[in-house]
Amino acid sequence: MVAYLIDTVTGRILHRVTHHGSQGPVHAVFSENWVVYHYFNLKAHRYEMSVIEIYDQSRADNKDVWKLVLGKHNLTSPISLYSRPDVITKSQSYFFTHSVKTIAVTSTTKGITSKQLLIGTIGDQVLALDKRFLDPRRTVNPTQAEKEEGIIPLTDSLPIIPQSYVTHALRVEGLRGIITVPAKLESTTLVFAHGVDLFFTQLAPSRTYDSLTDDFNYALLLITIVALVAAIFLTWTLSERKELQENWR
Repeated sequence: MVAYLIDTVTGRILHRVTHHGSQGPVHAVFSENWVVYHYFNLKAHRYEMSVIEIYDQSRADNKDVWKLVLGKHNLTSPISLYSRPDVITKSQSYFFTHSVKTIAVTSTTKGITSKQLLIGTIGDQVLALDKRFLDPRRTVNPTQAEKEEGIIPLTDSLPIIPQSYVTHALRVEGLRGIITVPAKLESTTLVFAHGVDLFFTQLAPSRTYDSLTDDFNYALLLITIVALVAAIFLTWTLSERKELQENWR
């Protein structure tokens, strides 16, 4: 089985990887600068998931904040179709225990929130898998800088966490596809799984960092605001009285 990354504008092959002793069916999903696909490894007699990420090296110098501040960047430089893009690719493969019917990826309004893969399993359930587990930069012993960036230590298999099932104990009979749509809140994405059954829910891959929780103490907030307003008014009154007494001296 051979996977190609092709520039759809110029038709150039940006990357090619061969998986010897592997076969389909292949289920793939593409988002931003990466692609993830699922297939069967005949040699290992196990399912695998592979990830390929592509990076534009021509913009690598723009990581320097001072160059961006001083305008010494190449963000506005023209891109020609006749020049080969300066890109590098990284790939990694992992064992996955389940057969897959379909794969989708979460989407948000601004694209700031972390991504999650939504995997439709053979058991007609939807599993949410953090994209960080499918990071090709993972190593056995990540450096401190990589840990701060959120890179997880390398393992040969992808974890299946029971609490990560979006459908919980439910099944979407005859699952055929998963559709994701951004919500108004950046932290939230809407998920719709369809087959013989229909399933709809909302997810927060990075938690609801832009909204208040249901158990938020509104009464304490109101009391705090009232206390602050009262303190400001009392301070202003005392200041005016002190200034008046100084003027009468």
